[in-house]
Amino acid sequence: MRKNRKFKDIILFFCLLILSVFTSINVQGQRKGAQISDNSVLQNTLNPLSFSILDLSSVERGFLLPRMTMEQRQAIPVKNLQPGLMIYNTTRDCMEFFSATRNQWLGLCGDGEPAEFVITDASCGKIRIEGNYNEGVFLQSRANLIAMEVNVSTPGTYQIEAEAYNGKEKNGYAFSSSGIFPSPGTYNVFLRATGTPKKGYPRDNTGKPTSVGDIIKFKFNGKDIDCQTNIFVEKESLQYQIDRVVPSGEFYTGVSLKDKRSGFLDVHINQITMGGIVEIHTPEINGIRFIGKRALTSAEVASKQAIIRLYGEGIPLLPRTTPMDFISNSYVRLELGESPKVKVENVDIEKLNFDVLCDNTGQYKISHQGEFEYNEPLTNDHKLNVPVKVLAPGRGKLVATVDVTGSGFGQQTQKIEFSSEVVDFEFNSLRDDVQNVVLTPVNGTGKPTVSNKDITFKFKMLSKGAHEYDSSYPIENNDRDIVGCEYNVPVTGAPVQYEILWNDIQIGGKLRPYSVATNANYIDVPVKIIFPGEAVIESDVQVNGVSYKGSKVLTDNDINTNGGVTTIRLQATGRPEKADQSVFTLKGNSIGNNPQIGPVTVPILYRPMVLLSSGNSSGYRVDAGTKAGLLNNKDYFGPNGLVKIESLIVVSGSHTSASTFSTALTNNKVDIVIGTLNFGFDNTKNDVLYDFLVNQKGAAMINNEVNESSAAAFINLLAGGGSATISGQSTFHTLVSINDPLLVGPFGDLRGLTLGEDVAGRTVNNLPSSYITYDADPNKRWVIRHNKYNFVYTGDSGFMQPGNVYGVSGNSTKATVTTGRGSAGNASLPTYNSHFTMNFLAYAIDQIQRDRPNE
Repeated sequence: MRKNRKFKDIILFFCLLILSVFTSINVQGQRKGAQISDNSVLQNTLNPLSFSILDLSSVERGFLLPRMTMEQRQAIPVKNLQPGLMIYNTTRDCMEFFSATRNQWLGLCGDGEPAEFVITDASCGKIRIEGNYNEGVFLQSRANLIAMEVNVSTPGTYQIEAEAYNGKEKNGYAFSSSGIFPSPGTYNVFLRATGTPKKGYPRDNTGKPTSVGDIIKFKFNGKDIDCQTNIFVEKESLQYQIDRVVPSGEFYTGVSLKDKRSGFLDVHINQITMGGIVEIHTPEINGIRFIGKRALTSAEVASKQAIIRLYGEGIPLLPRTTPMDFISNSYVRLELGESPKVKVENVDIEKLNFDVLCDNTGQYKISHQGEFEYNEPLTNDHKLNVPVKVLAPGRGKLVATVDVTGSGFGQQTQKIEFSSEVVDFEFNSLRDDVQNVVLTPVNGTGKPTVSNKDITFKFKMLSKGAHEYDSSYPIENNDRDIVGCEYNVPVTGAPVQYEILWNDIQIGGKLRPYSVATNANYIDVPVKIIFPGEAVIESDVQVNGVSYKGSKVLTDNDINTNGGVTTIRLQATGRPEKADQSVFTLKGNSIGNNPQIGPVTVPILYRPMVLLSSGNSSGYRVDAGTKAGLLNNKDYFGPNGLVKIESLIVVSGSHTSASTFSTALTNNKVDIVIGTLNFGFDNTKNDVLYDFLVNQKGAAMINNEVNESSAAAFINLLAGGGSATISGQSTFHTLVSINDPLLVGPFGDLRGLTLGEDVAGRTVNNLPSSYITYDADPNKRWVIRHNKYNFVYTGDSGFMQPGNVYGVSGNSTKATVTTGRGSAGNASLPTYNSHFTMNFLAYAIDQIQRDRPNE
């Protein structure tokens, strides 16, 4: 620009010199140069000025340079071009001179040489119109644009103009753009609008345009070109109201709004006056803006409401609630004093959020560095490495603390705090958004005051929101406890030492099968203290569903009390799975002496139970004579017996009536009934037995071959209905081969073996489906058991006849089961009636413990 201005000044001065043309040339000897004048300028001499080689003087005529077109100038051979050669370019309407330095012609008109450029047919078809056009609405130069692509072959200046025509008439608005194309190539040019459309075009009833609209004609550097396009000017101006803005998805600090993680906004509009294009945008704030534009459908125009989706651009700078102005293209009647429609809504940028990966089972695990020692200061060599899953990016810290647990030896008496530096937490898809954070001790933090045990760190996220990025923003409390995540770090030093006094261990409470251990179940372990600390004694593994553990802080005071002997209580937890003398291996954490490991046997027994032996023929009862020795045999029923029960109490009597039977059950707190000869089924007694089995959850085995109809009635009653009958049948009975507690029990595996009758027996006909039968012969129903209630029925009153089918060896104090011999059927076959009865009793005791655990 400075050089062009200099050239103008030169020409102006030059022109002043040659305004007057003289008809004579005066060449003087003393003066070099010439003066030419047409005598229109009065002057005393014809001498040229001293600094001029040629002096032209006139007020009526001008100096005419050679006149050439652009083509004629370009025809001058390059070799003939001399620096300073001047012409007048008629194509450009401008004086030009040749510059050898630049090796090009330069104009004296203040701008460069016009560029040569065209628009192709393909680019003409891709011209893009931006903005809204409405009749009588002034166009905005920043909103109403034409974008086009041109191909430049010769660089230089350009002037592109576009005029709008409604038919043959100009429609009041135009577009233009000017500048310089610095080099050949393809350029995108934006033409900005000026003016106001005079006339618009109507739409039909469906909202569709009735014509293509205005014809836009273009000029390139003042010349018309063939390319044209169209702009549809609305006859009426679209108006609507923004009702609300509804976000979908989230927006994150530092994450582009074009990222798939980012959401969008749905703007609900109503009060739509007509069809057209809706355009809603926001100015940029907090690094982001939103834009949405589309044509309304006929259905939306009819309903006068629509949803316009706005997509975002940019990257949120701060995690804050961002108020944004939603600006619409709804027509504003400025002439009526209306203001532009702006809706202010908040857009929330998600605040920092993350979770600590705490399960320590996958790829990412919490770890620590450095050895944590009792009463030793923590340094920067002590670190926690914590993987976190970033849920929302942001800036903040992760802290971990160990809380004070109490005072005195064995307690953590000082708060310990670790912290990270301020961290930029970011998404990282390559690591599944997992980021490792390093925590070090906070200056002045506490020391571990426990030994030979863990200290537990709890985690917390700290963030001040936007204040973390810019201190001019207020501090926001975005702190959050990481609930459910803890990390244990072992502390060494100050080893505890003691000896377990194994012979003085005491077992407290009674563990029962199938009942959960309570505070009443424990082991008291006395120890002799050698060095104070926290003692922990526990069973090494769970045994029979139960484990024991206890701890106690052993202090200097304990050493000086009671000869240094104190007791540590180990509490039982769990639920025993069976009756058993369970052996637990106890281990202590004493350090520096012999390992404190040893066995402790804990009896887990069935509770004491009462057996009612009932029948008016005493010799047939289960407790008669030598048979009583089976029940009294502690190797069978006792704490160390085959059936591990605390005690089995036997009550015997005839109980032929319902009242005496009921009284015996109640007064003796009976658990199990075994009925034999003349037990005495009748309707009333049936009700008592039914209540005992169903409501009181007792157990009964009834051996019966009389009162057939009443016995059958009870079988039907317990089944909830049926048509069972009982008839005579005398034989041996082979047992089925099924896995059943009456056939496979502590007193033998009886599958496929035989049961026998003493003289005569009875079989059940039409047995209800709720009963299990034990006869291998499907035509016999002699021994049965209900599949829900603890009831067994055999069809022989003499099922327990000793010296016959019921094998017993020993005396009434202690006896064992043996095989018997029946008198009906094949008397040579061994019978296992006593084995079967004892298996029933073992089964009944287990069921009672399950169903009636309380003593």
